Amino acid sequence: RWLTTIGDDLVAKLTYAGFGMFIPTRESATLKAFWDAYVESRKADTSSGTIDNFRQTQRELVSYFGAERDLRKISEGDADDWRQSLTPKFAPATVSKLVKQARQVFKYAVRKGVADRNPFAEVKAGSQQNDARKCFIERGTIEKVIQACPDAEWRLIVSLARYGGLRTPSEMLKLRWGDIDWDKRRITVISPKTKKQGKPFRVMPLFSKLE
Repeated sequence: RWLTTIGDDLVAKLTYAGFGMFIPTRESATLKAFWDAYVESRKADTSSGTIDNFRQTQRELVSYFGAERDLRKISEGDADDWRQSLTPKFAPATVSKLVKQARQVFKYAVRKGVADRNPFAEVKAGSQQNDARKCFIERGTIEKVIQACPDAEWRLIVSLARYGGLRTPSEMLKLRWGDIDWDKRRITVISPKTKKQGKPFRVMPLFSKLE
């Protein structure tokens, strides 16, 4: 059991000393290939937006470490340096998202036995909330935007986002005519983001503006 937890350097020393026959075969995986396989396995239960986020994190990791980097060869110090490299490029909320996803995938790598440890486990992620981006859009401004839209579909998109509060595009693209109850003036909104919390949908009023 102990031999399955030691690092590559100690494995090499023990093997040189003649104890290699007692050391279990150690599977390995490269960064890009393992990440590709992980993302592929999550497509069935993950929204397209989250998949895109995983791909962004992959690009940043591969750009820094290289596609063929062995997962066992990424240390805690390497993980710290990678996070520091993100700071000049992204807002704090984005950095937090990237770190948390790296931590999640490497945790999976440990469970699969292709990494000895999770080098991102202790890396500080920070908050994903960016209050600086929050602002209230006046109704008059939205009306000007709606008037400038090229067709009815775009007017509906803007109205559903502003007056309906739908997440865009994840909830909006799943909306169908059958989700609208004209008699009871209600809309059933399918919500991929809250599905894992046991809330796959919510029901909202069909506001006169939306109608």
